[in-house]
Amino acid sequence: MNLGQTMLSAATLVVLAALVLNANRLIVEGEKDLLKGEAFDLAVNHAQALLSEIGRKKFDAATVDSGYQSAGEFTPAGSLGPDGPETSAISPWPDEMPFKSVAAYDDADDYNGYKRVVNTDLLRDLELWVEVQYVSKNSPDQPVYTQTYFKRLTVYARHPSYLNTISFSTLLTN
Repeated sequence: MNLGQTMLSAATLVVLAALVLNANRLIVEGEKDLLKGEAFDLAVNHAQALLSEIGRKKFDAATVDSGYQSAGEFTPAGSLGPDGPETSAISPWPDEMPFKSVAAYDDADDYNGYKRVVNTDLLRDLELWVEVQYVSKNSPDQPVYTQTYFKRLTVYARHPSYLNTISFSTLLTN
């Protein structure tokens, strides 16, 4: 083999190696895009399910089914979240499938500060957490620090590798 053939073989190997590396990079990026899409779909589905779960609960622990009720009777704004027995009903923390919040919480504001982790065969560690705040009917996106007939419910979702924090919210009323 002469010098020209040796250089041609070396150049061919370099080109072949570059092609293989580029193909591998495209495969890895494609898998990462697939996981990003899966994380987004899971976040949407589980956030909607969590919003629906919370929406089926009473507005407040003090809610009565008949007659007028003063907003001042509801849980104080600084006390939104689970009480002692409700907090201890979810263990380990954060909540994992099967989600214990369905049975442990009886009203919407129990979910304030609630966290859950969703794991599937394809993706692990999707995190969801909830914030519940009183709002006024005139400014439903701004929290107020007194009891009202309106609560803003926000579910946040993120994945440590594949999804930046996104949020989903709705307004609850008594």
